[in-house]
Amino acid sequence: MKNSTKALVAIALATLAMTALAQSPAAPGAGTTASPARHEIVVSYFHGDFRCATCKKIEAYSREAVEKTFAKELAAGRVVFKAVNIDRAENEHFIHDYSLVTRSLVVTEETAGKVVRWTNLDKIWELVRGDQQAFTDYVAAGVRAYLGPAS
Repeated sequence: MKNSTKALVAIALATLAMTALAQSPAAPGAGTTASPARHEIVVSYFHGDFRCATCKKIEAYSREAVEKTFAKELAAGRVVFKAVNIDRAENEHFIHDYSLVTRSLVVTEETAGKVVRWTNLDKIWELVRGDQQAFTDYVAAGVRAYLGPAS
């Protein structure tokens, strides 16, 4: 009787193990084609807690330039616009990552979440005081340099 009990327990355990394996997700890449690494151009406006009228205007002009000029690319996820508060502890690293000395607009090319290259569009402070179209053209040119001339 003891041997048959042991055999039943062994069978039950084996059945449970096989059931668990059948229900566990497949190993990454097993039976599926690997998806391509996500590639995007990110336009980030870096600001702080204190936001003067000019800082707010830079963000508004930048967002509008990206949304109007690259609407198709935004919809496809090829371009992303975001505002980032660098006064928050979790974002302070951007000050060092991009050598920021003031509120800035930075364009990055990112593949699989890693920055491949970046440019600080540092003329925004000069252009925000002039005409909005010149500001828009400057931002669009900065983004287009990362997307290529076809955009």
